[in-house]
Amino acid sequence: MSSRKDFFRSIIESSSSIGGSNNDSANATSQNLDSGYRTGVTTSGEEPTAPLPVQGRGRAWALSSLGVTMAPPADAAAPLVTPMENLVMGGRGRFLQKLLSQAAPTAATVEPPADTTVPISSATSGAGTASIKDSDARSVASRQASDVTKAEDSFVLRECKEQGEPVIRIGKEGNPLHLMGNFMELKCEPDRGIFLYTVDFSPPIDAKRTRQRCIDSHKDVFGTAYTFDGHILLLPKALEQERFKLASKHPTEGTPVTLSVVFRVQQQMSQNVAFYNKLFRRIMYMLQLSEMGRKHFDPTQARIIPQHKLEIWPGFVTAVNEFEGGLMLNLDVTHRVLMQTTVYTHIKMLAQARGGQFRENVLKSLLGAVVLTRYNKKTYRIDDVCFDTNPLSTFRYGERDISYVEYYKEQYGLEIKDHQQPLLLNRSERRVVGKTEPEEMIVCLVPEICFLTGLTDEMRNDHKVMRDIATYTRITPNQRLVAMRQFCENVNKNEAARKLLSSWGLELMITPKVMMGRQLQPENITSGGGVVGSAGPNVDYTRQVTNNPMLEIVHIRQWMLLYTQRDEQHASVFRDCVKRTCKLLGLEVAQPQIEVLPQDATNLYVQALRTRIRPGTQIVVIICPTSRDDRYAAIKRILCTEVPIPSQVINARTLANEKRNRSVVLKVLLQMNCKLGGSLWGVRVPIKRTMICGIDTYHEAKQRSSSVAAFVGSLDAAFTHWYSRATVQERKEEILNGLCVSLEKTLQAYQRRNCHLPDRIIIFRDGVSDEQTNICRDYEIPQLQAACKLIQPDYEPKITFIVVQKRIITRLFTMSRGGGDGEGQANAPPGTVLDNTVTRRYMFDFFLVSQTVQMGTVTPTHYIVLRDDSKFSPDILQQLSYKMCYMYYNWTGTIRVPACCQYAHKLAYLVGQSVKRMPAESLNDKLFYL
Repeated sequence: MSSRKDFFRSIIESSSSIGGSNNDSANATSQNLDSGYRTGVTTSGEEPTAPLPVQGRGRAWALSSLGVTMAPPADAAAPLVTPMENLVMGGRGRFLQKLLSQAAPTAATVEPPADTTVPISSATSGAGTASIKDSDARSVASRQASDVTKAEDSFVLRECKEQGEPVIRIGKEGNPLHLMGNFMELKCEPDRGIFLYTVDFSPPIDAKRTRQRCIDSHKDVFGTAYTFDGHILLLPKALEQERFKLASKHPTEGTPVTLSVVFRVQQQMSQNVAFYNKLFRRIMYMLQLSEMGRKHFDPTQARIIPQHKLEIWPGFVTAVNEFEGGLMLNLDVTHRVLMQTTVYTHIKMLAQARGGQFRENVLKSLLGAVVLTRYNKKTYRIDDVCFDTNPLSTFRYGERDISYVEYYKEQYGLEIKDHQQPLLLNRSERRVVGKTEPEEMIVCLVPEICFLTGLTDEMRNDHKVMRDIATYTRITPNQRLVAMRQFCENVNKNEAARKLLSSWGLELMITPKVMMGRQLQPENITSGGGVVGSAGPNVDYTRQVTNNPMLEIVHIRQWMLLYTQRDEQHASVFRDCVKRTCKLLGLEVAQPQIEVLPQDATNLYVQALRTRIRPGTQIVVIICPTSRDDRYAAIKRILCTEVPIPSQVINARTLANEKRNRSVVLKVLLQMNCKLGGSLWGVRVPIKRTMICGIDTYHEAKQRSSSVAAFVGSLDAAFTHWYSRATVQERKEEILNGLCVSLEKTLQAYQRRNCHLPDRIIIFRDGVSDEQTNICRDYEIPQLQAACKLIQPDYEPKITFIVVQKRIITRLFTMSRGGGDGEGQANAPPGTVLDNTVTRRYMFDFFLVSQTVQMGTVTPTHYIVLRDDSKFSPDILQQLSYKMCYMYYNWTGTIRVPACCQYAHKLAYLVGQSVKRMPAESLNDKLFYL
């Protein structure tokens, strides 16, 4: 193994120089709700030592060292300060990232005041209780005339100048289409921008707060609009002199201090994106919007749904960036669903409903949930529940010990009624000066004053609840545009917000950006027997698929049907319906081996699957009376690892409606054919000797267990057969280790089937944020190249690597009538491509709308081409991406992402959520996870 790793590492070095539902028959649907409530989440943390009986990572440390019912430790952490001094310790890339992120107004000028949370240690309560002198003593060290300072200065200059040429890649295919997006132009005055200066102090001043006060005393020179991080000063306008000195006085000691100010560079817009986003965060505060995560909501406009005890807060999410069309604000409307019940009420309901195993049920229900504390309008994720602490427990607050009951009474005037309720724990990480690793911060919350956000699984499965919520959250394009215009008008009418933008030379336009896009033609769908039909304008080809033979059929000669006695009637209906409908698809289905269980018990399912499956069985169909995660996971774990056979799990409730039975059984038969290695339909893709791959990952909630990387690659010229492989990675293990082996295995399977290797490999990489694109380009692509050389040392296929982003806030509308006044707007139709104006200035990227949306507003998918050895034209890559959205065999219509990405997502989710281990190799050439 070591020799293999050494060879792999040498290849990388040499190549671096080269440029769900647990019902298989159901398709899960979801709304675009910003919900944080999770149920059914289990943890695999270690058992804490006595006297802590409840599971949870770090509880012993938390309660023994954070001052709960005991004195705080002598070595309590220092108050939190800015980590600017740590920049040189994190490497060149981290310094650049921190440099950009700190190009924002300081707390004294722009940042909203810090929220007050319940402190349970000196680490969380120190800020605000320590004196200025103590805080200054722990501040960043001086940068005066040091080698570090000089190195950083030269680095700043070099990075500011290293800016590539703009990338303009525009396609031509398709019908022209006038589009409007949720982008508002930010106009910048000609003589304004971001001017970077460095400030040195003589004699040196260690405390950043003191440095800031020295800068503040010279507003006659710098003006009122500036931001200072202790060394770098950002101004919206150039000063008269590029290099000068200022005489000042130490704010506390009164001794003379000399400030040496040196102009370094005028930064480009793209280098100040983080700063502009900080400005709008401040504007949200000025508009009195409540921040939850990266979104801001207006509680005064809450919509109440009394019958479900829910309320919906409308809000906005913003992102400023530099696009081909200039600096713009990407603005979208969002909603937050909150319950009107407290966590305390939820815990009491669990105690009354389930009785035994109370603590386990509470942990399972609450871990990972997001709660709102209305007294400060903040949200926290529940990481643990402490059953051995209560509101009478004490913590160190200032110079005294105080209980939570006393704290909330004094600070917020809140009366805690139940003094025996357990406390909720929220963990977060913050960097502290002088430490390379972030320090864990813990906040204790009282359930009685915490409100649940999001939806429970029961609510998600209740169609009436979801329908009532959708009336508020699924807004039309016209409603969205009206809300966007109102937001911009509110910003311009707010004097403080308008002055803040004006001081930095910015003006927010109120009319959305108008652009020119194109609509690609719908694809022709090929079924069995050479039947070809158009997908039509709505890209729905259900009728063609269900009324014609499948493209490639695998007849079912031997299969097993497993169900309980209570579902005998449903099983009989299923068998009869299979017999009647299979002929429509050209499929032959023999009589099944029938196995009946006396009752619905997970261990009985497991025992039957281990002992009753006959040799030669092609597929196992299990009819379950209800939907249960534990049962489903046990079934899939057995049939994916111990007894590797494709399986189909059906919820008996889907067979209860006689009018829908035919439709349900048809979809089940289609899935069964795929899982056996057949194919349903195809589209014409005129690219030869090419393998198309999809990559996605699954991460367990709170990342307490391993993650899963899924790799799916095509095996044939029609892109209808796929090789799928999932790898389970331990925490902190490099995910590329598994992906490279998966590519190697997929290439071997391709070679066995075609007797040659592909000349081109096109990879669609899902699950990558903007911040991670550099990792893909600098690390993933070279290592995937190295994996190719493991097949043959001289094998160098042309690689095209495309990042697929679906979690974006971009919206596109057609301008059917009404011009730009927001009237008569409609969703962009399927096949809409936009590759100008709002695309990234320094990237080869485009937006594609591939799906049909009946309600609400459509969200396009963002494609970023990081590497293209084949030098494909924009038209080819755009059309190829659109064609691949037709090839997902679990939906008779187009989907948001290429089929290979969705296959990878399904596989990663199944393994990460249920199987928990690598599936058997014998299943890899089948879509067993649909």
